[in-house]
Amino acid sequence: MASYQNNFGPGNYGLQVGQNESIKVDIHQQQIHLPPESSRPRPSAFIPFSGDPDFVNRGDILDRIAKLSSKPQSHTRVALVGFGGVGKSQLAIEYARRVDAAEKEKPDEYRKWIFWMHAGTRDRVEQGFRAIAKDVELPGREDPQANIPQLVHDWLLDERNGAWMIVIDSADDYDVFCAKPSDDSEPLAHYLPQSHNGSILITTRNMRLARELTGSHKYTIEVGPMAQSEAVTLLQNKLEPPPDPETADKLVEALGFVPLAISQAAAYIQKRTPLYSAQQYLADFPPKMSELLHHDAGDLRRDPSASNAILTTWQITFDHIQDERPSAADLLSLMSFFNPQGISKAVAVGSL
Repeated sequence: MASYQNNFGPGNYGLQVGQNESIKVDIHQQQIHLPPESSRPRPSAFIPFSGDPDFVNRGDILDRIAKLSSKPQSHTRVALVGFGGVGKSQLAIEYARRVDAAEKEKPDEYRKWIFWMHAGTRDRVEQGFRAIAKDVELPGREDPQANIPQLVHDWLLDERNGAWMIVIDSADDYDVFCAKPSDDSEPLAHYLPQSHNGSILITTRNMRLARELTGSHKYTIEVGPMAQSEAVTLLQNKLEPPPDPETADKLVEALGFVPLAISQAAAYIQKRTPLYSAQQYLADFPPKMSELLHHDAGDLRRDPSASNAILTTWQITFDHIQDERPSAADLLSLMSFFNPQGISKAVAVGSL
C-alpha cells in the first residue's frame, strides 16, 4: 500500500509520496510563488510610436496583412519587404495601432498583447526580448544568468497567457537572426515561437531573411513606391498650404513616389515657408539633388538610430544588396548610368 503525507499549506508545497510495493518515489516540489490572478498584468500594447495623422492608405496592404495574420489554427508570420524609405515601418505602425484600437473594445481578459522590437542589431533584438519580459512581469527575468529570450519564448508559447502580436522592425541583417553566435547559444530566430495564439509582423529590406523567418514566400508582401495619387495626397497632407496639382504631380514624380523622400521634402519646404515653396523646391531639385536628398529633418515615427535622409537610406539599402548578392549590386551600378527604360530585359536578366 502507498503511504502519503499531505503537506499543502500556506507555503503551497506538494505531496510527498512514500513507498508503493517495491518502488519508492520521493517528490519534493519546490515552493511555487505565483502571483494571484487579480495581480497579473493585463494585456497591453507597447508601440513606441504614435499614429501618423497624415498617413495615406497604400492600396490593400493593410488588409492583406490582416488576412494573412488571422488564419485560424495556425501561427502566422508576415513580412513587409522593400528598399529603404518606401514606408514599411509606417505601415507596421498603422497596422499595430488599428489592431490596438480594435482590442480596446474587448474585455481585458480577451485582449491581445502587442509588442514592438527594433531589430537593427543583435543587441537591439535582445533588448526587445528583455522589454517583453519586463512588460509581462516575467518571473526570473532579474536573474543575471537567465536566458531571457528562452523565458520569453516559453511564455509566448503558453496559451494561458493570452493572444499576442510582435512587430519586428528593420530586420535587415540576415546574420542577426540566423547566424550561430560565438558563445554556442541558439540563433535569435530560434526564440521566435510558433503558436496559434500569436502572430509576428516583420519589416525588412532582405527578401532572403523574410522567407527564412516567415517560412514561405506566400507570407511576404513586397512594398514599393506609392501610386501617384497616394504620393500626391501625402505631399498635400504634409504641406500647408498644399501645392497646386500640377506642381504636386511633378514633385512626387521627381522624388520617385517614395514616401520618405516626399516627407523629407515637405519638411524642408515647410521649415522655410513662407519664403520658400514647393515650386522653388522643384526648380532647385535637378541642380541641388544631392544636397536636398541628404537633408534629414527628423521623424518622430522612425527609430532614432535610423537616418531620415533618403540618400543615406538608399545607400544603406545598396550596401545590404552588395553584401547579399554582389552581382545584383553590380547591375544596379551599371543601370545608374543609363535610362532604366532603355535596358533590355535580356541584358538585365543575363547580368544576374
